[in-house]
Amino acid sequence: MLPEINVEKMVEFLAALLNTPSPTGDTDRAIQYVHNAFSDLPLNLTISPKGFLVGTWKGKNDTAPRALTAHVDTLGAMVRGIKKNGRLTLTQLGGWIWSSVEGEGVTLFASNGQTYRGTILPVAASIHASPRKETAAARDDSNMELRIDAHTSSEAETRALGIRVGDVIAFDPRVELSDSGFIRSRHLDDKACVAAIYGAVAAIAAAGRQPKQTTTIHISNYEEVGHGAATGFPDNLADLLTVDMAVVAPKQESDEYSVTICAKDSGGPYHLGFRRELEALAEANNLRHVTDIYPFYGSDGEAFWRAGGNVRVGLIGPGVDASHHYERTHRDALENTAKLIAAYLLS
Repeated sequence: MLPEINVEKMVEFLAALLNTPSPTGDTDRAIQYVHNAFSDLPLNLTISPKGFLVGTWKGKNDTAPRALTAHVDTLGAMVRGIKKNGRLTLTQLGGWIWSSVEGEGVTLFASNGQTYRGTILPVAASIHASPRKETAAARDDSNMELRIDAHTSSEAETRALGIRVGDVIAFDPRVELSDSGFIRSRHLDDKACVAAIYGAVAAIAAAGRQPKQTTTIHISNYEEVGHGAATGFPDNLADLLTVDMAVVAPKQESDEYSVTICAKDSGGPYHLGFRRELEALAEANNLRHVTDIYPFYGSDGEAFWRAGGNVRVGLIGPGVDASHHYERTHRDALENTAKLIAAYLLS
């Protein structure tokens, strides 16, 4: 029998993590938050020089050690240039479409330690000042800019604020928890999955149980740029279960209430035997689940494979609608994902 997942505590953990900025390359705040929360669990924790978090959980056996991985790094931006009018051009951190951040509030972390609020806008933002052909221009890095909430109208004034090329920009998550169980926010990819791991490990520990095999919990910090979990695992690892969001969209099997078991993504198929075991665990524990394929998607598990990892790799995660946009999932998906993680760890 699976231990009971404390869904309220898991969602509380998630909301606080979502509200902790962590664009790829600037993840120390989120890693520290996860470290502090995981310190109450039976894990031996270390933060690597690269900045990811690793926790080791002693299991009943050491014959086939396992690992779980999820990532805290999110989409974001960097200052690419300072314009003559004092506004900023941007370069992307991770893969997102410019229209998805139009009008979004942001926090800029300046080189001198100051933070500034701002808004991402098209250059021709005012319908009252620009002709239709300008306001309807394609949204890309050539005609989008960051308007800073500071007294500046020149490059010199912006530089005087301590703002430099390379400064990191975090998008507002805009976290909303509904009475009907929906969770709306940016960056559910992949903070929802860090929360699911937290919920599963906390439930097993609270029940006084331990995993069947010694397990590494790996919280990566460069997944959105392709190399997050390329390293950081023991040499004798047998399985790597990647926990990352499932794609909810037309023509997909995934939904916002289930845990999805991924068969294949843009990098190819996941380990078939491992997938069948996960599907059997979901069936045996009456979990709401689906199996799906993601055509435009990659994961930390594949990063480890490409780095030479000789392990079985699987991928599961809660269904998330509108990935890399303003995302949404449901508490049920988090709970089903946490339960499948727990079932796997105990099996």
